[in-house]
Amino acid sequence: MINPFFFSYLERALCSPYDRKRIMIMLNFFRFERFIVVILLLLPFPSPAQDLPEMRADSLRDAIISACGTDKAGLQLELARVITDSDRELAREMVDSALIVANKAEDKSLEMISFYEMGKLYTTFNNIDISQAFFDSALFIAGEIEDNWYKSEILFRKGSNQHRQTEDFQALEYFNEAIKAGNLSDNYRIIGAAYSMMGTIMRVNGLYDRAIEYIIKSRLNYEKANFKDGSAWALYLLGRIYADLNLEENAREYFNEALDIYNELYKIDGIGNGVAICYEQIGLLNIKAGEYQKARDNIEYVLEIHSESNSKYGISNAYKNLGRVDYYTGNYVQAELHLRKALKIKEEISDFLSQPGIYEFIGLSQIKQGNVEEGLNTMMKGLDIAISNNQKNIQLHIYSKLADTYLDLNKPGKAISYLNKQIEIQDLSLSGAANVKMEQLQSIYEIEEKNSQIEQLEKQNEINSLLIREQKIYQVIMIIGIFTVILIAIIIYWFYSRLRQKNRVLNEINVSKDKLFSIIAHDLKGPIGSTLGLSELLTEESEDMDPEVIKNHAELIHRSMNQTNNLLNNLLIWTRSQLNRIEYSPVELKLADIVSESIDSLSLQAENKLIDIETGINDDLRVKGDEEMLKIILRNLISNAIKFSNPGNHVSVNAEEINSFIEISVTDRGIGMKKDALAVLFNLESDNSKPGTSGEKGTGLGLILVKDFVEKHGGKIRVESEEKKGSTFRFTVKKS
Repeated sequence: MINPFFFSYLERALCSPYDRKRIMIMLNFFRFERFIVVILLLLPFPSPAQDLPEMRADSLRDAIISACGTDKAGLQLELARVITDSDRELAREMVDSALIVANKAEDKSLEMISFYEMGKLYTTFNNIDISQAFFDSALFIAGEIEDNWYKSEILFRKGSNQHRQTEDFQALEYFNEAIKAGNLSDNYRIIGAAYSMMGTIMRVNGLYDRAIEYIIKSRLNYEKANFKDGSAWALYLLGRIYADLNLEENAREYFNEALDIYNELYKIDGIGNGVAICYEQIGLLNIKAGEYQKARDNIEYVLEIHSESNSKYGISNAYKNLGRVDYYTGNYVQAELHLRKALKIKEEISDFLSQPGIYEFIGLSQIKQGNVEEGLNTMMKGLDIAISNNQKNIQLHIYSKLADTYLDLNKPGKAISYLNKQIEIQDLSLSGAANVKMEQLQSIYEIEEKNSQIEQLEKQNEINSLLIREQKIYQVIMIIGIFTVILIAIIIYWFYSRLRQKNRVLNEINVSKDKLFSIIAHDLKGPIGSTLGLSELLTEESEDMDPEVIKNHAELIHRSMNQTNNLLNNLLIWTRSQLNRIEYSPVELKLADIVSESIDSLSLQAENKLIDIETGINDDLRVKGDEEMLKIILRNLISNAIKFSNPGNHVSVNAEEINSFIEISVTDRGIGMKKDALAVLFNLESDNSKPGTSGEKGTGLGLILVKDFVEKHGGKIRVESEEKKGSTFRFTVKKS
C-alpha cells in the first residue's frame, strides 16, 4: 500500500494562494518523493497467485522432516521465503542451515541461492550493509558458475538497496547490469522490474520523459514474461507520473487500466493490494477535484480490501484519507475520529513518517470544532515529530497552517514568527534541493550516456549475432548433409552385412545338404548293399553251407546293421538339431550316473575290441544339463575313443571342477591325429571321417553333433592329440 500523504500535500500546495510557497514546495517535492519510494520498496510487490502461506508453510515443514542433504536445504530455503513476513528469525535459521549444507556438499548453486536469500532477509531487517555483503557473495558465485538468471536477480536487489540509501547513481548502474544479465538469460521479469525502478528514479528527479520511456520498457518486458501483475504495476506508475504532471485525465485513464487487470487477478487469487492502490490514487484525484463523495466511496472500498487482508499499514492510510475527506466536507468530529484511528495504528506499527501529517489534520479539526488551544498543541506535536524526522515539507505545511490560524486569532506576532520559520526552511530547501538536483541530474546524464553507448553496442552485437547465426545455419546444413551421407553408408553396409550373413547361412545349408546326400549315397548305401549281398547268399546257399560259415555271415550282417542303425540315429539327431527341433531342457544331474549309462550302451563295442573303459568320476559331482544331450555327447566321444584305439588298449573318462564349470575328459591311447586334422575336426565342410583300427566306418557327423550340444550347454570343447599316442577330448558343462 502506498502512502498517499504526498498527493494530499501537493494538492493543498497547488490550491494555496501563495505562489512563492507553491514554488518552494514543488522544489522540495523531489526530496519527499525519496520517502515515498523507500515505502514502496518495503511493501510487498505484486505477485502471481500462490498458496495460502500457512498451508504452504505446513506442507514444507512436513517435507523437511523426511528430507535430507541438499534436498532438505532446498526445502528450507523455500520455507524461509514463505515465512519471512511472519517469522523472520525462523526464516534466518532455515537459510543458515541450508548454507551449512551447501558448504559441506560443495554445491555452488545452492550456496549462491542461500547467500541471495540471506541478503533478502537482511533487507527486511533494514540492515542494508549486511544485506549487500551477502548479495556480493552470491554475485561472485553467480559469475563463477555463469548463472546469469540469478546474477540479474542479485544485481536488481543490490540496486534496490542502493536506492533505499538514496544512492541513485549506484542504483542505476546496478539496474543497468541487471538488465544486461537478464537479457542473457531471458529473465524478462527482472528486466521489467529494473526498468520500473529506473523509471521511478527518473520521475523522482523530474525527468518525466525518460521516466515514461523506462516504464513503457518495463511493461513490454513484463508482457514478455506473461506477468500480469507487472503490467498492471507499470500502468499504475504511468498514472502516478501523469498525476505528478497534473494531467488528471491521463492519470485516471492509466489507473483505471491498471485497475482492470488487478480486478481480474483479484478474482483469481483473492489478493487485493493492487486494486487497493489504484482506488486510493483515484480517491486522491477525486479529493483534488473536490468530488468528495466519490473519494469517500473509493477510500471506503480501499479500507474494506485492507481489512480483509489485515494490512495495518493500508488500514491506517485509509482512515487517514477518510479523515481528510471528512475535514474538507466540514465533518470535523468524524474527521478527528478517523484520524485518531489512523494515528493509533501508525503508533502500533512504528510508522513515524506518517504521524506528523495525521497530527496536523487532527489539530485543524480540533480548531474547527472550537478547541483552538488543544488544536494548536496537537499541530505542534506533529511539528516536533516532523523536525525529528527531518521532514521539511511537512514542517512547511504545518508552519503555514499555524501562521493562518494565528492570523485568524488576531495574533500577528505569532503569525509572522511562523511565516519567518517557513521562509527560513524554504530558503534552506531551495539551495539544498538545487544542489542535490544538479548532482543527481549530472549522475543521471552520465548513466544515460553510458546507456546510449550500450544501446549502440547492443545493436552492433545484434548484427554480429545475425551473421553468426547465418554461418551456424550453413554449418548445421553441412553437418546434416554429412550425417545423412554417413547414415546412408551405414544402412548400405548393414544391408550388405545381412546379405553376407544370409549367404553364409545358405552356404552352410548347401554343405549340410551335400553332406546328407553324401551319407545317403555312400555311407548308407555301402552297409545296406553288403547286408543285401550276404542275406541273398544265405538265402540261396544256406542248405549247403557249413554252420560256422553261416554264423560268421550272420555276425557280419549284424555288425553292418548295427553300424547302419548308429549312423541313422546320428543322422536323425543331427537333422533335428539343424532344424532347431531339439529343445534344451536343463535339470540337475548326477554326472557319475550319466557317464555309467553311456559306457553301458557301448559295452559290446568295447568287448569286441578288448577295450577296458576306466572312470574317475566323483559321486558328489552334479551338473546342470539336458540328460539326453549329455548322453549323446558322451556316447559319441567314448565310441570314437574305442574306434581309434588298438585292441587291448584302455579308455578313461574323468571330470574335475573349474570355477563354476565341470570339465569332462575322454582319453584314448590310440592312433591319434595330425595337427592339420585337428584344425578342421569340427568343420562340416571337411571330410574328416576315417575308418577305425578294426575298419569301423563313420560319417563325421558325431563330432559336429557333440560340438553343437556342448555349446547349447554354454560350454566349450577342445582336443589334445598326438599321432600314434592317442587323443583327449575335453568339454565343459555348468556346475549345479
